[in-house]
Amino acid sequence: MEFKVEVYRFNPEFDDKPYYKDYVLEDFPGMTVLNALINIKSEIDGTLSFRRSCRSAICGSCAMKINGISKLACKTQVNPEIEKFGIIKIDPLSNMPIIRDLVVEQEGFFDKIKEIQPYLMGKSDVGEHVDDFHALKEGEKITQPVFYKSEFRNLTGNNDTPNCILCECCYSECGGVAGNKDYLGPAALAKLYRYSEDPRDNDKNGSRLVNGSKPNRMWDCVHCQACEEFCPKGISPVKSIVKLHEKAIKNSINFSNGAKHIISIAKSIGETGGLDEIKVALDTGGITGLINDLPMAFGAGLKGKIPPIRLKLIKDMEDIRLAYKILDLEEK
Repeated sequence: MEFKVEVYRFNPEFDDKPYYKDYVLEDFPGMTVLNALINIKSEIDGTLSFRRSCRSAICGSCAMKINGISKLACKTQVNPEIEKFGIIKIDPLSNMPIIRDLVVEQEGFFDKIKEIQPYLMGKSDVGEHVDDFHALKEGEKITQPVFYKSEFRNLTGNNDTPNCILCECCYSECGGVAGNKDYLGPAALAKLYRYSEDPRDNDKNGSRLVNGSKPNRMWDCVHCQACEEFCPKGISPVKSIVKLHEKAIKNSINFSNGAKHIISIAKSIGETGGLDEIKVALDTGGITGLINDLPMAFGAGLKGKIPPIRLKLIKDMEDIRLAYKILDLEEK
């Protein structure tokens, strides 16, 4: 069966703007999109540029957008794509500068990984990469990496965060990165949580959480769930980010507007059963933040959404108080 592959092409040395080029290939059983690209480059058009390496969904090199979705080309079968879309349309990953054809610039992505200090901190000089970490008991050996044990997997939502292959699919699909190029992104923040939970790490003063609470980091996640939906390894970075939020608040690392926002919402519901939007806005950004929100508040008012000046207790307030009491007991 013949099928068409439509590939994004752009060589900045010769092309004024990007364009798409069509190729017609013959399918064979088990053919992957990477097979198709290798076939094009070796037999039809040697100028086509793309990354690839292991062909086994381990290295993450061949990540690209296939029919509009970020995937690993080596893992994506041609037949299901043809049955669903009638064509194989291939683009470079989103949210990253394009070097040539399907090859994107990765330096910015890995710079963001570096910002979360992706290594175990030593006990004698926390914050520097030294090798004298020893958070476990004297004589205790690790027969397999601690982070693969069931205890750590439960903490991270059973999403096997350490299995990340840095393919950048989550980064490409991330709504937070699309709206804010300075946002660290899901892969970096999932690694931040992985190291914050490793019992061998000596960061006892919470510097990782302080680092992660700065602007453009954990509190800037838009919770679009795309990182979980499109990860080829079945990881859920958004669950790790939520866990980071919880851990930061429990450790009183609440200087960020995101933490203040969550704390204020929880307090409002606990006191009245409802959401005091004016008080939440004031608690989150102060007077300046409240003033900055006035245009949005005015627009909402024009649509008939006017928050009450004073909230009344809901009729099931006792149930809310009981729920809060149970949660407090569980935390203690």
